Amino acid sequence: MIKRQYRNVESLKVMGKASKPVLGPDISVLLWNIFKCKKMGWYEDFIRLANDTDVVIIQEAILNSPFDKYFTHSLQHQWIMARSFKHIKSNIETGVKTGSMVAAYKHDFSISEHGEPFTNTKKSVLATIYPLCIKDKSLLVVNAHIINFVLFNKYKAHIDQVFKLLEGHIGPIILAGDFNTWSGKRKQYFNQLAGLLDLHEVIIKRQPRFMHLLQHLDHIYYRDLTVANVYAHTEITSSDHFPISLSAQVIDTTN
Repeated sequence: MIKRQYRNVESLKVMGKASKPVLGPDISVLLWNIFKCKKMGWYEDFIRLANDTDVVIIQEAILNSPFDKYFTHSLQHQWIMARSFKHIKSNIETGVKTGSMVAAYKHDFSISEHGEPFTNTKKSVLATIYPLCIKDKSLLVVNAHIINFVLFNKYKAHIDQVFKLLEGHIGPIILAGDFNTWSGKRKQYFNQLAGLLDLHEVIIKRQPRFMHLLQHLDHIYYRDLTVANVYAHTEITSSDHFPISLSAQVIDTTN
C-alpha cells in the first residue's frame, strides 16, 4: 500500500533569476537537509541563512507547496531542483535543490538505481557548473542525498553514480550533501573515491545527534579552494539536521 503512494519523477525544474555574472574569488556556501519543510520555523531560518549566500545546497527540498513562490520569484538566486519522487495524494515532490547567485551554464542529475525499503523511495544527485571570476575556470557543485536503509552493495552503487558526475571536470569542486554515512565502512569507501579526485573533506566541529546514531551524516568535500570560517548552526532546531555555513576562496592555479 505504501508503495502506491509514490512514483518516480526524475526531472529537473529551474526557478528564479541569478543576480551575479560570475562566482568568486570569495564564495559563501550553505548546506542543509531541510527535512521536507515539516518543522515550524524552518522558513524563517532558511531565509536568514540563505540571504546573500552565493551557493545554497539543500536536501529533502519540496515542490508544489506554499513555499514555492520564494524560489520561483527569487531575484537573487537561480534554483535548480532534481526531483526524485512524488507523493500522489498530496502532489508534493521531493529531491535535492541547489541555489546560486550565478546562473549555471550546465547541469546534470541522476537518480539512485535502487530504492529504499517499503517506500521504494529513490535518492537524487544534482551537478551544476558555474562560471568563475578566473578566466576559463568553472566551479562544479554536486549536491547529493545518498540512499539509506540498504545493504552496502546498494549504497556503494549510488556512491559510484555520484562520482561519475565528477569525472572529467578540471578545476574547483564542491561535493556536499546528506551522505547517510552511518557506518565506518560507508565513510571509508566515500573517502577512498574522494581521494582519487584529490577532494578534501571540510573539518566541521559539531555535536553528533542521537537520532543519527551519534554519526555525522552531512559532509562537504572540496578541491582547488581554500576553506575557512566553517560553522554548524547547532542552535537551529527547525530540521533534524543542522545547517552548515562556510566561506571559501578560489585558488588561481593559472599563475
